[in-house]
Amino acid sequence: MAANPARDDRVVLDAITRSIDPVLVLEPLTLEVLAVSEAFGTWSGHDAATLPGTDVLKIVAAHEREAFRRNVTTFGAELKLPTRRDSTFRDPRGHPIHAQIRGVRFELPGGRRAVMIVIRPSPAQSGEVTFYHRLLQDLPLPVSVLDEQGRYLYVNPAAVPDAALRDVVTGRRDRDAAAALQLDEPALQRREAELASVLATREPRRWTETIGDRLYERTFISAREPTTDRDLVISCATDLPERLQQTERLRLLEGGMNATSAPVCLLDAETLQVVYANAAFISLVGQRQDILGTCPLDWPWDRRDRPEVERLFGRMRSNPDAPIVMDLRFSASSQWWEVSATPMPPDDPGPGQRQTPHWALLLRDVRVQRQASVFLQSFAAAAVTSLGGAPLEEVLEWMFHGLKEATPGWTPGVVTLDEPVMRTIGPVLPELRASLQDYLSEDARRLWARRDPDRQARPHVIQHVWERLNLGTLVDGQWRPAVGTSVEVPLYDHARELLGVLALTHPQRLEATTQVQDLAEHVAGHVALFIDRQRHQDRLERLAYRDSLTGLLNRDGFARSVAAFLGTPDAPPRALALMDLNRFKFVNDTLGHDVGDDLLRGVGERLQAELVRFPVLSLARMGGDEFALLLDDPAHIEAVSAAVQNAVSRPFDISGRSLRVGVAIGWSLAPDHGDTLASLMRQADTAMYQAKRSGQLWQAYLPSSQPRISHLALEAAMYEGLSGGQFTLVYQPQVRCDTRAVTGAEALLRWTHPTLGPVSPAEFIPVAEATGLITDIGTFVLREALHEAAHWPAHLRLSVNVSPVQLRNSRFPAHLAVLLRAARFPPERLMLEITETAIINDLSAVTYAIHELNALGVRVAIDDFGTGYSTLMTLRHLLAHELKIDRAFVNELDRPGRDGRENRAIVQATLALASALALHVVAEGVETEAQADLLAELGCPTMQGWLIAPGVPPAEFRNRFADAPLLP
Repeated sequence: MAANPARDDRVVLDAITRSIDPVLVLEPLTLEVLAVSEAFGTWSGHDAATLPGTDVLKIVAAHEREAFRRNVTTFGAELKLPTRRDSTFRDPRGHPIHAQIRGVRFELPGGRRAVMIVIRPSPAQSGEVTFYHRLLQDLPLPVSVLDEQGRYLYVNPAAVPDAALRDVVTGRRDRDAAAALQLDEPALQRREAELASVLATREPRRWTETIGDRLYERTFISAREPTTDRDLVISCATDLPERLQQTERLRLLEGGMNATSAPVCLLDAETLQVVYANAAFISLVGQRQDILGTCPLDWPWDRRDRPEVERLFGRMRSNPDAPIVMDLRFSASSQWWEVSATPMPPDDPGPGQRQTPHWALLLRDVRVQRQASVFLQSFAAAAVTSLGGAPLEEVLEWMFHGLKEATPGWTPGVVTLDEPVMRTIGPVLPELRASLQDYLSEDARRLWARRDPDRQARPHVIQHVWERLNLGTLVDGQWRPAVGTSVEVPLYDHARELLGVLALTHPQRLEATTQVQDLAEHVAGHVALFIDRQRHQDRLERLAYRDSLTGLLNRDGFARSVAAFLGTPDAPPRALALMDLNRFKFVNDTLGHDVGDDLLRGVGERLQAELVRFPVLSLARMGGDEFALLLDDPAHIEAVSAAVQNAVSRPFDISGRSLRVGVAIGWSLAPDHGDTLASLMRQADTAMYQAKRSGQLWQAYLPSSQPRISHLALEAAMYEGLSGGQFTLVYQPQVRCDTRAVTGAEALLRWTHPTLGPVSPAEFIPVAEATGLITDIGTFVLREALHEAAHWPAHLRLSVNVSPVQLRNSRFPAHLAVLLRAARFPPERLMLEITETAIINDLSAVTYAIHELNALGVRVAIDDFGTGYSTLMTLRHLLAHELKIDRAFVNELDRPGRDGRENRAIVQATLALASALALHVVAEGVETEAQADLLAELGCPTMQGWLIAPGVPPAEFRNRFADAPLLP
């Protein structure tokens, strides 16, 4: 028979797809799916019949497609094993499915190359499951977490002790792992039905099931992941004692009933009257009179407990021949019972005799188990809430709920020590909260240093302190104590720093049981994790939304705050103010940036102190010497303006100098002038310039006025400045941190107007970018700088800032090539600096331009690194050569305390990142020897700043630096 390659290929592929494992067969170059096993379709949720012929990347998670493509094509071409052996796929709903993968390369009979990928479901599923794994791993209660398809996302060792078996089960449904779990068909059907019920009703489901020779109580609890609205189910199992299994099947034996401590009674099925009750049952219900012949519905139940009894008897009447197992929770007496109601047929029913003449009721005290279940549910809810980024108070509220259920009579609470005065969280009694409201955090640290010198985080039972404080209230002439006993556990972070204290308080002086102490100690560790995580989030938020210099909100933080207050249709009227300091630039340029920074800190402190009397919703430093605020009531505009003037106009004592600055304020009103931050800022900016021009303190926006007149004047002045030679360049040297050897210089643009005087680039560059003048200005800067640097020694490089407006011009690289040739300047000595913020705001255009510049041989630096939140992926795609650490991080590098430590950590991390990506690093804004020494110690290669020199004219730079290899 003649060879038929296509048929032979199909035979081989069909054989592979019959594998019991999830298998994909791919064409390594095109990533076309050649074949899929049925097991892969079951595992992934995709229809296996429709996948062949499609691109496999359609079912791979978006963030992993590039790595998956690279690994498969490399493996198929070079048989080179990938560095990662795991990947993330997507089910038909778009949810991630994590898996470990193995690859086999082979050739089909027809000569076609193929790669077979074998899937092994991975136990690492998601951030939530990782959190469950970390917190539920050591629980003695068998617990597992399932997704909405019933797949096991996480199984703890108590549920499946064998680690290998846990790996088999994880990622599969009960039906897929039935043999390993010893589940028969009825058990599988019951689990599937209960799972569907929990997902549909969100109500817990509980039933008994037999696995092997053991009887278990299985509980399904609904949970929801808040960020993706994804349904999860927590499965708990309790091994029921063999005694209970036998007791539920025994007939009424009066002697045994009276001997047992389990409450048991026998009811007439027709009248529901008691025909027998053992001593334990009579003691339980607390009936003084004989209860025989009475119906429990007629007993004097507490109004809170009667609905529970009616619920039980309602089920007995509606299902007279079916056994019932349900919980009765009596709130009035803090009791929780599991009731087994079993119909008792006669041994030899006669003609006309009822099939169920009696009901046998067996009660089991399950308070401890149910409280543990409630606590576990609360703990899981706290974990999910924390992962959703909720405030600490909301997270701990779940924990407090579980603690109150597990320790009736005790009141939980937490104090934290992040602020100078302790902060109290939780349902703490008012008397206790009042006694702690002025307690200093430092005093609490000293107290616990004595109580727990070795920082073991063990519970302490406190009684004598409360007797001395004698907290409480008078009620009807009687003293009611607030606290008689407390169980307190110190909370530490991973570095054993005291975060706060967890306390359980009781109004009476009593012995704290081992159960209460152990539970408090167990919970304290988790509470500490939540607090530490919140503290980390707060720190990140401060970095993201707080100005590092003044501690006020930064521009992004102000935008977020304003959006929250203006985001509702029924938002009340608000007023937004933009404030600009007068003469600040003169102070900054003549006395130095350190004096300017101190002045800005002083302004921020005074503004906070003065404005605390007014309904100010947000206060921010927008950058430079510009501040902004959002006012809750526009009626206070004039008073707030006067308060701002009072704060700013008084002299500032900075480094022994008495400095005075003024302020101009522009106001815009919402919703009269707009309902977005952008529109309100534009109008407030216009009003502020009007106030400056008219010499007034403040000005409200007038829609009829000429908008942004000062910017129009600035635009006209720039045209004149370009043609009149008013723009010049200065050069700030860059030196090695260790030897101070000069490596190059950054060209800085200066503009001195005949009337306006020196104009800051921060003022005219945005106008130039908005009007298109930046193209001509940029050409002037590059032409002048290249011709000047062409006379420098060959080892010195030139750095020039470029605007994103220039980069968006597709002709910019070609234009730069012309300028390089005209100046006869080697392109490899030119470093173009692009701000990190510009990169993030227009990534695609900037990326294209940088690739074109690299082709010319020109190098690229990312300026102000650390302020724009670029990602590693951004750095990799940009093909940058250098990172410039923003002066904000360098400025506080040598400061004592947390700020200094955090800035050193940021610089050190930046240097490590740059080293890993083979990027050069330059630190900007170095002004002290201490900063320079720390940079050298951290391994920073290059720096620039006023410590070396400010920007100097071309001739001075050549005389002082271009001809001198080392600085004095």
